[in-house]
Amino acid sequence: MTPTVSVDVWSTLGHLFGSDDRIRRSLDVPIAEGTTLAGLLRKLADEHPRFGDVMYDPDTGEPSERVSVVVNDRLPELLNGYETQLHDKDRIILVQAYAGG
Repeated sequence: MTPTVSVDVWSTLGHLFGSDDRIRRSLDVPIAEGTTLAGLLRKLADEHPRFGDVMYDPDTGEPSERVSVVVNDRLPELLNGYETQLHDKDRIILVQAYAGG
């Protein structure tokens, strides 16, 4: 059986994945063994270019600060960053980052 992760897209990011629902969209994404968070995000950006435009800084190609990512209820910084290896049934949350005061 192919490993699959659940990706929950929250807030205004839903429309970047072709959803009219701006509150939440869930995707089940098959992954290969050894896939990292960076690999998953690149796959999503390739399949959904509008998401890629928001996820990655156009000048550097690095992840932008416009999207917050959570892996199994933990920030990637508390794991192995974008090199965190994903496993079957992991849950990823993508939400528009908010700033201000």
